[in-house]
Amino acid sequence: MPKNIIIAIAVLTAVAIVITAGVFMWKHFAKKHILDGPGMERPLCYTITSCRYYTGGGMDGGSSSIEIYTGDDNKIYLSYYDCPYIGAEEESYTIEVSSDALNKIQQAFYSRKFLSWGKLPKSDLVLLDAPQTTLSVTYGDGEIYSVSDSDEIPGEGYKIFTEIYSILNLFTQGDD
Repeated sequence: MPKNIIIAIAVLTAVAIVITAGVFMWKHFAKKHILDGPGMERPLCYTITSCRYYTGGGMDGGSSSIEIYTGDDNKIYLSYYDCPYIGAEEESYTIEVSSDALNKIQQAFYSRKFLSWGKLPKSDLVLLDAPQTTLSVTYGDGEIYSVSDSDEIPGEGYKIFTEIYSILNLFTQGDD
């Protein structure tokens, strides 16, 4: 066989192998990182019965949380807790809020596809003395899903933390 034909066959074989490997890797990567569609953790329409925004674990020892949840009487309540630093006076209360509260929160989660993220890997960036913020939701079936700001949040998903905090703060101030 002429030398040119052998070289052409070798090159074509190498190109075919590279293309096949590329297609395989692309399919594997695409399936592993789908955020909405087959393989997502939960359908976006799942009903949530509570949402908790928690910040704590910083150098000063402070912590705070705001939670909106459905009570046993099917009314919606807001529970607030704040202790700005170790030894500070704690503030806490629980009030009844509009049934619209969970709807606003669920809409924010829906717009960011939050409920479909699934288990997220931890970020390589760790701020040792900084407080950590966690968002937790409870689904209608009682299962809890949490995401922390130390996770690798997809896309512009980090905005969900400020969106949920803003919504929760509206209800702490009584603005329905």
